Amino acid sequence: MLMTVQNLRKDFAGTTILDGVDFQIDPFKKVGLIGRNGAGKTTLLRLLTGSDVDFKGRIARVPGLKVGFAGQHFPSFGGTALEWLTTDLTPLAAELAHLEDLMGCSEGAALERVLEEYGKARERWDAAGGDSAVDRARTLLGTLGLSHREDTMAAKLSGGEQNLLAIAKALGDRPDLLILDEPGNHLDVWGQAWLEEFLHDYPAAVLVVSHNRTLLDRTVDRILEIEEGRIRNWAGNYSTHRLEKLKQACAQGLNFNADKKKLDRLEALVKKFREIASVTADPAWGKRLHARQTQLEKFRLQAASEPEVDRAKLEIAFSGRVSGSTLALRVSHYNRAWGERVLFQNAGFEMEVGERVALVGPNGCGKTTFLTDLVTTGGWENPNLRIGPSLRVGYVSQKQEVFDPNQTVLEEFERLKPTGRQAVHGLLGRFLFGWNDLDKTIGSLSGGELNRLQLARAVFLEADFLILDEPTNHLDIPSREGVEEGLADFKGTLLTVSHDRYFLDQTVTRIVEVKNQRFDSWDGTFSEFWAAQKALDQDPEESELRALERKASEYLAAGRYGEGRATAAELEKQRRKSK
Repeated sequence: MLMTVQNLRKDFAGTTILDGVDFQIDPFKKVGLIGRNGAGKTTLLRLLTGSDVDFKGRIARVPGLKVGFAGQHFPSFGGTALEWLTTDLTPLAAELAHLEDLMGCSEGAALERVLEEYGKARERWDAAGGDSAVDRARTLLGTLGLSHREDTMAAKLSGGEQNLLAIAKALGDRPDLLILDEPGNHLDVWGQAWLEEFLHDYPAAVLVVSHNRTLLDRTVDRILEIEEGRIRNWAGNYSTHRLEKLKQACAQGLNFNADKKKLDRLEALVKKFREIASVTADPAWGKRLHARQTQLEKFRLQAASEPEVDRAKLEIAFSGRVSGSTLALRVSHYNRAWGERVLFQNAGFEMEVGERVALVGPNGCGKTTFLTDLVTTGGWENPNLRIGPSLRVGYVSQKQEVFDPNQTVLEEFERLKPTGRQAVHGLLGRFLFGWNDLDKTIGSLSGGELNRLQLARAVFLEADFLILDEPTNHLDIPSREGVEEGLADFKGTLLTVSHDRYFLDQTVTRIVEVKNQRFDSWDGTFSEFWAAQKALDQDPEESELRALERKASEYLAAGRYGEGRATAAELEKQRRKSK
């Protein structure tokens, strides 16, 4: 066992976060950690990585255990991507430089002391692999496809690139246990697929926190689920866990119904005996009543409880109105640039009312820009972005700017349609907002709360054309499933951008890919589209690139950094050639 956790307890400001947590992590095993937002996942990771030592219980690590950690949020850093990967050695390099300066101006006993200190510092430098640190860092960047960004300031990288950079640093010391907190955030579907393959093949133990069900299905062989401060251990990937949990809940429900019938019979019998005992002088009836009451109380304690599956899930019911129009959207001769970069050139596609379409493409191709243009300037009179005249648009923005951050939740909904506090609460309660949440300012809400609020806004407006840009961002798994169930019953038109492939498979039946500054339409589910893409990857040139990627990853994992760097360089050369 690499790590054993026993009876772990953690309180915060008088609130119990973790209450008697027990589990272990074995060598080379891939483990997924799931739970609702706020359940304590990130708190647990801080305890496991040693950044928080205020807890009760026991966390035992095998001697010499190397742990690599990549958090959910990239820290503030003022240097380049390459400097970020070598920043741990910066203080030691500065110490060596300082001691070298002292050598030049020291004599006698002072020089001997400096030489002794320099020798110790040099030993630490060699133990950390200081002379090869830059080469190792460049190999890591190449393996993750970031060679061209090594001199870019880390703060200027995209969210997805920062995620990969954080993973690269976590891999730097070849950890025995790699701990990742939402590593797929901000990655497009191609980046997600690469991450899945990398984690699946990584030759060490991995503990990953994620709401990405596809990633959990394809990478882990065990699920740890935090519920009410405790851990439940499930064998298999997410889908296996989900199925087993439902099977257990069904069995519990059968027992609950059987026990409820028996309780009803006992309660009726106690009631009958009480009535008889109250009108008869025979003391035997009092004894019989006492015996039945005792039997009832004992059975209540041992009776099966009602199963609680997906408690507090979003309850979404989108508009049931259906437009009389045939045309939902016609995009024609659409041109768009961002600065000097052309995103779309004479692009176009159409959607009929009732269609369910996903817009996909790599990060930076212009998907969000297009949706923003569509919502802000689209309409029946716009010849380039024509929306059906009778359609009501409901928009969920990735940037979450549809509300005024200075207004309260109630003020924003009253501004849309005055209905009164009780009616607004009746709606928002189904989106997990309480009575007092109505008085919170928009700017104080979390990312998950803002996404839930945007979805509630679409319901409030009775929208029959939903334009959703990353609607499941910041949502936990039960909330994502609530959105999927709501969309399953939605009769209107759907256009969505999402990197959540599990979500896409549940909600859309057509794919529009942004490709070569145009829209390329593909009929079918996302999995069918993705399978077709993978089939295209079987041509000799693309297969060679895939083989090089795998080879570079294997060298990295084995610590053969020189060979890995050479392979990554060859990969980069071949990619440029293929373009």
